[in-house]
Amino acid sequence: MPHRALTRRIAALRLPEEYSRWWVRWPVAALLVLLAAATLPRLWCGRDAARWLAGDDALTLAHARAVSATVRGGVEAAQLSAQGDLFKNEWLFGTYQMSALGLLQICLERPSRRAEFLPVAERAIDELLSERVRAFDAARWREDPLASLDGPKGHAAYLGYLNLALSLHRRVVPDSRFAALNDRISAALARRLAASRHGILETYPLEAYPVDNAAVLGSLLLHARATGADYSAVAPAALARFRIAWLDPRSGLLYQAIDPRDGEPADAARASGTALAAFLLSYGEREVSGVLFTAARDRCADSFWGFGYLNEYHIGSVAPGAGDIDSGPLILGISPSATGFALGGARAFDDRRLFVPLYRTAHLVGTPVRRGERRVFATGGPLGNAIMLAMCTARPEAP
Repeated sequence: MPHRALTRRIAALRLPEEYSRWWVRWPVAALLVLLAAATLPRLWCGRDAARWLAGDDALTLAHARAVSATVRGGVEAAQLSAQGDLFKNEWLFGTYQMSALGLLQICLERPSRRAEFLPVAERAIDELLSERVRAFDAARWREDPLASLDGPKGHAAYLGYLNLALSLHRRVVPDSRFAALNDRISAALARRLAASRHGILETYPLEAYPVDNAAVLGSLLLHARATGADYSAVAPAALARFRIAWLDPRSGLLYQAIDPRDGEPADAARASGTALAAFLLSYGEREVSGVLFTAARDRCADSFWGFGYLNEYHIGSVAPGAGDIDSGPLILGISPSATGFALGGARAFDDRRLFVPLYRTAHLVGTPVRRGERRVFATGGPLGNAIMLAMCTARPEAP
């Protein structure tokens, strides 16, 4: 009967005798398992990377709606996993700031979605301006950062990141309701840069970080693009410091901290600050931000089985310690923060070869899940999801 003939044919399809021996069979099976392990996970985890690069509408809107729901519902410092009140409140500030950037980038890319996302971005900015969110900066400086704009103190982080969001809002809404404050903060930051002995503004008393000054300078350059303001008295010198004074000649990375008293490095050159600074400066210019992005990519990026990551210290150096609030916990020198921030630079500079493996890692670690019309990274929390929205919607061209 036909089925018997088929059975005989299948039985005849036997492997050669040498493949039936266990010392051949087991190594072949192990090789097949290794090939599957090296191929299937990266295919699965990277399947959304090309969609992010292409600005896929469904994917982008689903994540933006999740971040919007977080902003509308409100975030409290107690929800965030950072240790200590200062870092919790910094993360609270960062959650609203990155949310505002990501949502405003979508408004620029998709004008038809402004009705949905612009009010939420403005709510995030209102939170940034609130007394409770700016209290961490006021406590360290013993003065309110907005009430003291005529004064000399730096407030680089709070004012720089806030002003970047205000300047980007100005690009979306030329007659922005934040325009007057945006002008005042920009003028104060430019004046303080001009008066600074070493050209760096302090984040907190006697603490100065190039990455926070990248937010300051990025906000001024973006403000100039939006308004025509002239910062030629401070911008060229500030950009030169990112290329010369604050750049480690050995690695090409930015020093993480500078002593504001003498302008000398106060911390090693690291990828987390360099990758974020490249993203922040890309809002207003492409040359220096490109130099920083290229250094972080070429000196710190690596991959394992197609999963990309950035080392906190340049490849070949010894990574000291277990990491800090800037880098996140270091595992074999791998920096979670640098890896995440480099996604923004990779998209801003249209670097598919870096973006795709980095996104695979973000997908693997972040575990994206769909909840109705929203999509979140389950392990990201409010700050992680806001950062991913900002990084994965970074614009390939300066706004």
